[in-house]
Amino acid sequence: MTPEVRAFEYSLGLFAVLIGLAVADIANSFHRLVRSRTPVRWDALPLLAALYALCMAVGMWFDLWGVRHFADTRHFFFYLWMIAAMFVLFLIAAAALPDEPGPRCDLGAYYADTRRYFWTLVALFQLAYLVLGLYFVGPANLARMRGGALLLLLNNMFVPVLIALTLRRSVSRPLHYLGIALLLASLALHYGAYQIN
Repeated sequence: MTPEVRAFEYSLGLFAVLIGLAVADIANSFHRLVRSRTPVRWDALPLLAALYALCMAVGMWFDLWGVRHFADTRHFFFYLWMIAAMFVLFLIAAAALPDEPGPRCDLGAYYADTRRYFWTLVALFQLAYLVLGLYFVGPANLARMRGGALLLLLNNMFVPVLIALTLRRSVSRPLHYLGIALLLASLALHYGAYQIN
């Protein structure tokens, strides 16, 4: 085992906890909704937002595996930046669905009430992800990017920020459906070929 992998395994612990908490929060909230003794007025938008948050968390797990050999990931300020990003990811997951259904649970109303907060968090996370991505790509590689590689970079890093900021401002439900569908498609394009091996 190389020193890089040992250091990666050591640093992975706190990331794993934060990602695990994000996934567990979505699962617990969904479980409480399904098992609620009081009627729940279901709505697809918060469920799709929760699915997007879940996919982001799983995607980060794959991203962490992808950077395991980079020595630049073991510096204090990089680690601190990553912890801050993972903390925001947990907050996204926690905001996606209500924690307790309550006596009158209307998921559409919940989404309308938390929309600005949720999408602000997503925009913050995506901005942090953008900075991390640019850090790994580096200025020299960024200047040389052309064609498909540049389009993929735009899809992975810039487009999600713009969509999240748009959804933060908009109250249009059709636009939210479209935005979440585009974000899920962007994640599928980004992570579709990833493997942990």
